[in-house]
Amino acid sequence: MSKKTTTSLTLLIITLILLAVNMRSPIVMIGSLASTLTEALGLSVSAIGYLGALPMPMFAFGALVAPALARRFGLEQMMIISTGVLAVSVLGRVWAGVVGLFALTVALSFAIGLLNALTAPFIKKHAPNNIALATGVFSLSMSVCAGFCAYVVVPVMTVVSWQVALSSWGVFAVLAWLMLLFIYQSSKANKIPSNLQNVPHAHTDQNFRVWQNRDAWYMGVYMGIQSLLFYTVASFLPSIGMSYGLDLAQSSLLALAFQFAAPVAIFLLTFLIKRNFSIKIIALCASFANAIGAGGLLWLPDYLYVWSALMGFGGASIFTLSLMLFSIRTTSTETARDLSGMVQAVGYVVAFFGPLVLGKLYEKTGTWELSLQVLFVLMCVNIGFGWLAGRGNKVD
Repeated sequence: MSKKTTTSLTLLIITLILLAVNMRSPIVMIGSLASTLTEALGLSVSAIGYLGALPMPMFAFGALVAPALARRFGLEQMMIISTGVLAVSVLGRVWAGVVGLFALTVALSFAIGLLNALTAPFIKKHAPNNIALATGVFSLSMSVCAGFCAYVVVPVMTVVSWQVALSSWGVFAVLAWLMLLFIYQSSKANKIPSNLQNVPHAHTDQNFRVWQNRDAWYMGVYMGIQSLLFYTVASFLPSIGMSYGLDLAQSSLLALAFQFAAPVAIFLLTFLIKRNFSIKIIALCASFANAIGAGGLLWLPDYLYVWSALMGFGGASIFTLSLMLFSIRTTSTETARDLSGMVQAVGYVVAFFGPLVLGKLYEKTGTWELSLQVLFVLMCVNIGFGWLAGRGNKVD
């Protein structure tokens, strides 16, 4: 690898890390400060619930329209615009009252949805020979930063105001915006070619219909069922633990085990993909990990920490693998962009119903048994979609 290439890759990875700080943390920090928001802004518990439910449909909508916007305005330009909206929204939403909090949460969630879909083709274009490394770093940074920010925002609030504790993370989005601007200007100056130049334009742009592509739907459902597990577990795992007799502190450790398994999964996945290990086997193993974890919660509750870690491992593996597949299973930046947008739009729509439906089942029955049975069945179904999504042929 030449010195110039190494420098470009380093700048890209730094940019991805800065961007990742605000890709999940503005959402998860709301849960940590729910009681503070209730006291400071007079929000009811149901209003906090609506605030927490807003991001997922906006993630789906952002992913849905991202390919069209990138096609119209350019990939790098949309990355810059989206990051700018994210930065302004994170910095400003807590200073504009209740209306501003809700409106800018919608704005930042939409920006995250755009960035979710555009980051994979951006990596494919600017690091075509280091897709596994760049995607692994990005996914790992999102996971670690979300857990870290959710944990430290409360102690930070004891030193500064809650507004500063919640909004100051937007500085990282500003830095990411500056880095993206630099990469865009450098690529223009150096005339860096995109992968699309090696592929006939008529094939990639006119003949590829992502919404009519069977393999794309397999990937969308595969990622969606995984995301359903993630958001369900993130919402209810402590409650499930307490229903089995754990106290609040012990139940919180279940969530910690779930989060801490992610870095292990991402490191291992990046290592295997770089060595051309079978994608189908990886997809199946990750699916089995989720199914075993969900079944363990239901039938062997004495090992709750093991099952939590196993689901965290499987979920992080599937999410990161899905991001990599957008590049691995396409032949151009444009088809990677279209595939990423479609799969993530489908995935977040599927995920949206997880906490809603399983939470309602709990309310109706008074126990988590039926909810966990449904979750287990869905994870078993996803083993089949893992087999289908992990096939090595190109989707375009």
